[in-house]
Amino acid sequence: MKTLLIVCILSALPCARAAALVDDDLLDTEISTETAADYAAEEEGQASIQESDEDLAGFVQDYIGKDIALKGAFLLEDTVSGKVLKLSLESAPRRSEAGPAGSRVMEAVFKAAGGRKYSVLFYLQSAGFGGIDIFRIELKKEAAAGKK
Repeated sequence: MKTLLIVCILSALPCARAAALVDDDLLDTEISTETAADYAAEEEGQASIQESDEDLAGFVQDYIGKDIALKGAFLLEDTVSGKVLKLSLESAPRRSEAGPAGSRVMEAVFKAAGGRKYSVLFYLQSAGFGGIDIFRIELKKEAAAGKK
């Protein structure tokens, strides 16, 4: 009798799990695209950044500070020579200029270990919910070559 009771209890355990899955509707999730469509429409209207130059400069300085704290230096690849440069911040960005597709560009000056200075461009764009995103970082084409 005891063995029959134990067998019944053990066979009922998997049934309870299956019933719980069905009750929670984990297998039949409903997908709504209405919210996503509304968000996409708002995103198209946020093409330009409306923050002040001080806010953008603070955002870029904060990004640089966190990157240096994480890696020990600001690392950037020089596409011409193929070398990775270890840079330290010489002068922080102050003013932004208009960039492509409503973005803003800020320029900061960095110094390498040998004393050579490099101008680095930070391209900023609007992110969802009023945020800012750095979507590209590159050396300036006329990269302060020869300055010491």
